[in-house]
Amino acid sequence: MYFSSLIKRLLFTVFILAVAANLSGIVNAEEDVSGKIIEVIGTGTIHGGNVAEARDQAIKNSLVSAVELAVADFLPLESMIQNFKILTEILYDNTSEFVEYYKVLTESVSKNKYRVLVQATVSIDAIEEKLISADIKVYKKNLPKILFFIAEQNFDDILPRYWWSEDLTFVKGYTEIAMTEKMLRNGFSVIDQKSLVINEESEALKYKADLSNQDAVSLGAVLQADVVIVGNSKADIAPNTMGENIKSFKGTVFARALRTDTGEEIASTNQSAVSVNKDDIAGGRDALSNVGYLAGSDLASQIIREWHKEVKKSVTTLVIIVEGTRALSNLVVFRAELNEIPGVDSVQTSEMKADEATIIVNFQGNAKELADALMLKNFESFGINIYEISQSHLRVRLVSS
Repeated sequence: MYFSSLIKRLLFTVFILAVAANLSGIVNAEEDVSGKIIEVIGTGTIHGGNVAEARDQAIKNSLVSAVELAVADFLPLESMIQNFKILTEILYDNTSEFVEYYKVLTESVSKNKYRVLVQATVSIDAIEEKLISADIKVYKKNLPKILFFIAEQNFDDILPRYWWSEDLTFVKGYTEIAMTEKMLRNGFSVIDQKSLVINEESEALKYKADLSNQDAVSLGAVLQADVVIVGNSKADIAPNTMGENIKSFKGTVFARALRTDTGEEIASTNQSAVSVNKDDIAGGRDALSNVGYLAGSDLASQIIREWHKEVKKSVTTLVIIVEGTRALSNLVVFRAELNEIPGVDSVQTSEMKADEATIIVNFQGNAKELADALMLKNFESFGINIYEISQSHLRVRLVSS
C-alpha cells in the first residue's frame, strides 16, 4: 500500500513539474541533440535576513529543476520508477556536471522568498553517459538491433575464436557476453547467433577472424541487423604480481559499430582492463569480461547519441487537444500511456484549462498513425473518443468508464 502510494506521488510530481514549467512560461528549446536550453523558476527562503544565501539556494533549486525536466523528457517512466533512488543520487548530488551554462534572467523578493528566473543549458550527452554507466536504460524506443562479430583470444588460445568459424562450436566469448549485457540493459535488441541459419553468405566468411567492414555489413544485413559491432579482444599476462601465485591480467578490445543500411561507422572504442587471479585461464576470462563491460558502455552511449540524431530528423510535431481533464488522474495516465507509444520522442503539456489540456508531441509519423496507436491503448478507468484528426493535431475526449 505504501509503495503504491509512493509511485502515485512520483507520477503526480513528474506531471505537475512538467505542467508547472509550461504554465509559468518555462520553455524548453533544443538547440541541438546534446544540449537543451531550459528556463525555470527557483525559490529560496530568506533566513535571518541573509538575502545572498537565499539567492544562491534559489539558483541551485532552479538548476536541479532544469536537470529534472531534461531527464523527464527522454527517460522512460518505468525506468524512472525502477531507478528512482539511484537517479536522486546521480542528479541531485551532481547537478553541476550536467549544466553547461546558466544565467539569471530576472529575480525578485516577496516577503521571505527569493525567486529567480534562470536560463540553463543542460547537457543531454552528459546525463546519458552517467545513466548508461549506472546501467539505467536511457531509450527503450527506436534503438537498433545489434549483431556482434567479436573474435576473442584468451590466454590459452593459440588463435582467436569466433562464432562464425568453421565448426561453429564457439558461440560467444566473455567479451561479447559482457558487451551484450550492457546493450540489453540500455534497451537494445541483440541478435542471438544460435538462431541464425548458416547460408552462403556466412559460409564464405569462415576462416576469417578479422572481418572487413563490407563483409560484416553484408552478412549483418542478410541477418536483419541494424548495426553490426565488429572487433577483437585479447587477454595477456600483465607485469604486476603479488607473492608467488597472484598475477595480473590485461584485457584489450578494439571494436567499431557499422550501420548495415549505409555501411557508415557510427561508433568505435579502444578499451583495456585489468584483473587479478591465481589461475591463468580465470584471470584472462575476468580481464576479457571487465573490458567487455567498458566497451559495451562506451559503444552504447555513442550509438544512442547517433541514433537519436537520426530519429530527430524525421520527427513531426503534433498538437493534441485533450478534453475531459477535470479528473487530473486520468490526464496523468493518458500522458503516461501516450509517452509509451513507439515513435513518440517527447510529450509536453503546453496549456491547462478548467477541463482541457494542450499536449505537444514529437512523433515519428503523422497524426493518423498516432491516432491509430492511441486506439490500441487500454486506459482501464476511462476511454477515449478521437473525434477530430488533421495534419497537425488531434482532438481527444476522455470518457469515464
